[in-house]
Amino acid sequence: MIAARLLNQFIAVAEELHFGRAAARLHMAQPPLSQAIQNLEEMVGVALFARSRHFVALTPAGKVFLDEARALLAQGQQAIDAARRANEGVSGRVAVGFVGSVSYELLPRMLRQFRIRFPTIHIDLRELTSVEQIENLRTGKIDIGILRLPINDAADLNVRTIEVERFIAVIPRDHRLAAAQTIRLEDLADDAFMTFPPDRVPSLHAKFLLACEAAGFSPRIALEAWQMASMVSLVAAGIGVVLLPAQVRTSPHPGVVYKDLANDSDHFQLRIAVAWRSNDVSPNVQSLLAVLDSHTTD
Repeated sequence: MIAARLLNQFIAVAEELHFGRAAARLHMAQPPLSQAIQNLEEMVGVALFARSRHFVALTPAGKVFLDEARALLAQGQQAIDAARRANEGVSGRVAVGFVGSVSYELLPRMLRQFRIRFPTIHIDLRELTSVEQIENLRTGKIDIGILRLPINDAADLNVRTIEVERFIAVIPRDHRLAAAQTIRLEDLADDAFMTFPPDRVPSLHAKFLLACEAAGFSPRIALEAWQMASMVSLVAAGIGVVLLPAQVRTSPHPGVVYKDLANDSDHFQLRIAVAWRSNDVSPNVQSLLAVLDSHTTD
């Protein structure tokens, strides 16, 4: 393998076509430079320069070797740069779990900013429930989780709130309250509700029940579902009404109306958090956390 120093010496002579000027450019004496080029030619096995007392020129083999020498040095620098980027957390991969409800607004916003700041880090996205994310973090299948609070049994993980949003009501376009300026949850007490199944989305299921309790009624459950897009379509079909995270309104549907709720109870607030292993010091994880921190609202 030819040393980078020797390649740099060859390139200097090839570009200057004068040993004296090349030696000055390299901040070295001319005799050792001449000897280095001779050693290189012996190593390669062909003459790289045609020399006389009055001129220096590249041989055909020298011209080919010049291109290769430049490419070799560029590859070496690329390897150095890649190692430095990896050390600084600006290359590689990071596996991110997310709850589907953040894919409407928070996740796309975060991904746009992340691609701008760290274009050489690849994010491997995996849609998982909050409970599944905790399990996958512990087994190392994901590096970061974007989930909904509250979660249980996460003392071994770092968990930080990054955004707070509210429940909104999704009602059919022909609903009796569709034209109302403001509504309260108790105004919907006589309607049939859809809700999230407690085994798959326990945080939103519990929040929904607590919100109804704070509004003074027990909801009549018509259907359980966990895909928000499906729930919106079912509302449009007249199956019932539903409380969903406010992010869903970024995806309009012609058959429904999104309504803010005037209730001021904390049970209407929904906290989105980021979770990661306490002992994870990966630069890539820290880079993504820095972007997520820019969304912190609590």
